[in-house]
Amino acid sequence: MKIECILKMYMSTSVSIVRCGNYDPGLIHEKVKEAVDLLGGIHSFIKPGEKVLIKPNLLKARPPDAAVTTHPEVVRAVIRLVREAGSTPLVGDSPGIGEEEDVLRRAGILEVMEEEGASLADFTESAKVQGHGRFRYFEIAKSAVDADAIINLPKLKTHGMMVMTGAVKNLFGCVPGKRKVQWHFNTGIDHESFARMLVELAALIKPRLSIIDAVTAMEGNGPGSGDPRYMGLVIAGEDPVALDVVSGMIVGLSPLHLPVIRAARSAGIGESRVEEIRVLGEKIDDVKVADFRMPPMMNTEWPIPEWARRHLKDALTTRPVINEALCVLCGVCKNDCPRGAIKEMDGRLEIDYRNCIRCLCCQEFCPKGAITVGKGWLLRLAGLIPVHP
Repeated sequence: MKIECILKMYMSTSVSIVRCGNYDPGLIHEKVKEAVDLLGGIHSFIKPGEKVLIKPNLLKARPPDAAVTTHPEVVRAVIRLVREAGSTPLVGDSPGIGEEEDVLRRAGILEVMEEEGASLADFTESAKVQGHGRFRYFEIAKSAVDADAIINLPKLKTHGMMVMTGAVKNLFGCVPGKRKVQWHFNTGIDHESFARMLVELAALIKPRLSIIDAVTAMEGNGPGSGDPRYMGLVIAGEDPVALDVVSGMIVGLSPLHLPVIRAARSAGIGESRVEEIRVLGEKIDDVKVADFRMPPMMNTEWPIPEWARRHLKDALTTRPVINEALCVLCGVCKNDCPRGAIKEMDGRLEIDYRNCIRCLCCQEFCPKGAITVGKGWLLRLAGLIPVHP
């Protein structure tokens, strides 16, 4: 695939919303196809003979009912659509924790691939690709670079650092292995910079189509340890930014409440203006979830002098907190921390908040849900960060 960077607004952007009651294979296929047909049909996005990479969310090895990964029946439905279009489906992602094949197996996707005859896309080898924005280079999985087309299959989930993970954030999985952790290290405590990186990466990869699995989403302590939340929706579109705008509105978030949408608007990537997005199928107001539980929001970009920010960092930010009752000392958080801020001392884990950059990789990757997000004392006192906007 020739990777392009599009740093301009889409002239016309459509997002389809379709109700889907459960993950019954026949129903899912019908509803995913309906969502794609509202956009012009699968032949509008891929051509016969193309090699199509299907990229689900494979954060870590959890069963489908945990709502951590894209449901296998959604993957099956898209594999079949690709086959119907006369194209060759491959499935792959770079998990945050674990080996790709093992995570696919635990998530129930490998069995579906075997039944449907889809090949595994190896995400270990990378290729260096030139960027066309603030970030000059990206290392992207060679399978993503070589594919003729990419279909992006995110799971709708909350995210401790980015508030919500959807179509834009899911493409970060095209960065192989520990290189993802390096991006957290490089952007540090500047989460707006991290969000800008995500939208530039999404524009560079440019998926032909994104389909969000929101039949069962995740709320609360997402993206890896939150609670499954039934929504009964499939959401699809070409522009990942527009998809995240619509998905955010469904769960009660105004677009600029999301760091990736603010970054997209600043960079001129995708369509972030609600009035310019044509919504097909269900209306947003008819499918809104009024009480969707969000994580405590991150806010470290206070307009105060750097010397004051350093001294008030703990008071003015949210931060990872370890629940010792759930922690089993597996070492995942300690090994994956970009700054080495987590140490084991006297049979317990301690976080050095002076070195912690609040990337929340530890909270995201913890296999036991033992790390949550806590507010600094000044935020608790003043109530400056609302759970709902």
